[in-house]
Amino acid sequence: MKTNIRPALLGTVIAVTFISGTLIFGFARENYSFVSQTLSEIGSMSSPLRLPFQIFKMIIAVLILILAVLVLKFARKNKLSVVPGIFLLCFGLSDLGLALFPTPHPLHNVFGLSLTLGYLSPLFFALLWSGEQNKSFKKASLVFFLFILVGIFLNLSPAFKPDLYPLQYYGLVQRFLVYTMFVYMAYLGLSINNLR
Repeated sequence: MKTNIRPALLGTVIAVTFISGTLIFGFARENYSFVSQTLSEIGSMSSPLRLPFQIFKMIIAVLILILAVLVLKFARKNKLSVVPGIFLLCFGLSDLGLALFPTPHPLHNVFGLSLTLGYLSPLFFALLWSGEQNKSFKKASLVFFLFILVGIFLNLSPAFKPDLYPLQYYGLVQRFLVYTMFVYMAYLGLSINNLR
């Protein structure tokens, strides 16, 4: 029996589940600060929530990979570039790596930095899926990418400009970046059927 997974539903499920799930896990972790602590600290190697958070993250990563495959199939069917879908696939693979190697495992930061490739996907959707009929999608993708670019800069700035903003707000800064990308996935899923 063939089942059809709809990108619109899947993108929304991924975004809502991830955002609400990380909030629930954060509230469940004793003395956790949403303002200063990162998402990874919820399920760190020393955390009592390590295993459930790890499973949660792995499920989310697999759903992202499924969404990326659907995007790739859509692109091929409609003669659109597969490049943006490949970048989305990279995001899912990096996210899976983050789940498999909780912080402070040395590979956690490697996979965290490799997420940057996936964060470029809105830019490539804007540049390569920009037909005449897709103008609003292009503009929205560029806006999302600009927000993501600001988020990447603020996330990496402690390495080269630690006094740019008070680091006790790093948890909020990281959430801004990550949540923006997940909201984009919902937008992408909802938009995909109107693109040609």
